[in-house]
Amino acid sequence: MWRDCLRYSAPERSTDPSRSQAISGELSVLVIMPGIAGLQIDVESDIRQLMALAKRGHKVTCVVASTSKSLAHLRDVPGFKLETVLMRRVVPVLSPVFFQLAAFLHTFRMITRCHAIVLYVHSVPIFLPFLMISRLRGRVPVLILRIHTNPVETGGPLRTLAMTFTYALSMKLSAAFFDKIFFISPMLARLYSEQLSIPRSRARVWPSPVDMDIFELSSTSNANLLRRQLGLPDGFEVLYHGMLSASRGIMETVEAFKILSQESVSATLVLLGDGPLREYLRRYVQESGLGETVKIVGPVDYRDVPRYIAACDVGIVPLPDHPWWRYQCPTKILECLSMNKPLILSDLPAHRWMVGDTPIVVYLKGTSPRQISNGVHEFLASRANLNPRLGRQLAAKFSMEQIAEMIEQEILSALRPERATRQ
Repeated sequence: MWRDCLRYSAPERSTDPSRSQAISGELSVLVIMPGIAGLQIDVESDIRQLMALAKRGHKVTCVVASTSKSLAHLRDVPGFKLETVLMRRVVPVLSPVFFQLAAFLHTFRMITRCHAIVLYVHSVPIFLPFLMISRLRGRVPVLILRIHTNPVETGGPLRTLAMTFTYALSMKLSAAFFDKIFFISPMLARLYSEQLSIPRSRARVWPSPVDMDIFELSSTSNANLLRRQLGLPDGFEVLYHGMLSASRGIMETVEAFKILSQESVSATLVLLGDGPLREYLRRYVQESGLGETVKIVGPVDYRDVPRYIAACDVGIVPLPDHPWWRYQCPTKILECLSMNKPLILSDLPAHRWMVGDTPIVVYLKGTSPRQISNGVHEFLASRANLNPRLGRQLAAKFSMEQIAEMIEQEILSALRPERATRQ
């Protein structure tokens, strides 16, 4: 029943003179975004989503951390302003606190000119007291919280506990004081709406976007060239791209390809990305003699990712059925769909919501090494019956332009005077 969260009709025009300029003209939106631009691929994807909103005639300012100033390709859209908080080194705890304080200064300067402020969970405890004082003075704009995910692995029990506490606190505060709470999928929206009694009018869906201008159909010649550069054999190539960490089913996938190699299946796994598991994977592949079966490429520029998708035959997303991943909306799925690549996916509710039973996907029966290898066998047996050309049609529902229009309409609806009283 939540599928309609992605469909919107234009909101009615406000008759309030104080709101008329915002309703009929450009919006001014400030976004405080966690993550590090230029280092994390998903951060650049989110930034490009905001650039798509600016292209609709609005002023959008994004405050984000960066380890360099080489982000010129993300500053060339009229109306879009990227404010980077430069970090020479990324230090646990200290760097996030420094970023939040710097972002707070941007908010303090801009709050009187903003129609909407978008925060993520880590910013809520710091920003909320100031925003509530401003609201009492009649100065605060529409407050929006974006929830990317449940708290995910963080590398240690104390840090995990702190992360979980921050999420719970931010969610409860936002449920009481924010105008809109956007979740990454309708399943996650339903889960928290029931737990925190958030009205459906305020619990909305802002899924992961895909830049279909970047993830377009690449030429076969470019794909073949990259295959030769990577030393890929003339066989069957499977791509995983994204974070390399222990809980995402990546080690199980590597072991699955070890099984396939022992069964004389000519298949190669390409791992594209970075993360805490990368060096361990390198050693494991080398010690296991899997150098020809598993290729660890490492991180590449966001704009180069389409070349790797084009060079492979199928994408794989082996996320296990865990609360961290069950209701996710992985961008990597949309990027493969946008390029008409078939997929091997773990059978999770959010994956089903994104792709359904469209004949472009094979769902795994589980995420153990044997079950993943069986999924590859199933794909090879059924690939002639799949229709990858349907992928781009599915991805279009999650295009940056579509989602930018949705964000625009949601902000406008929150600016309507009758929405000022919370439901």
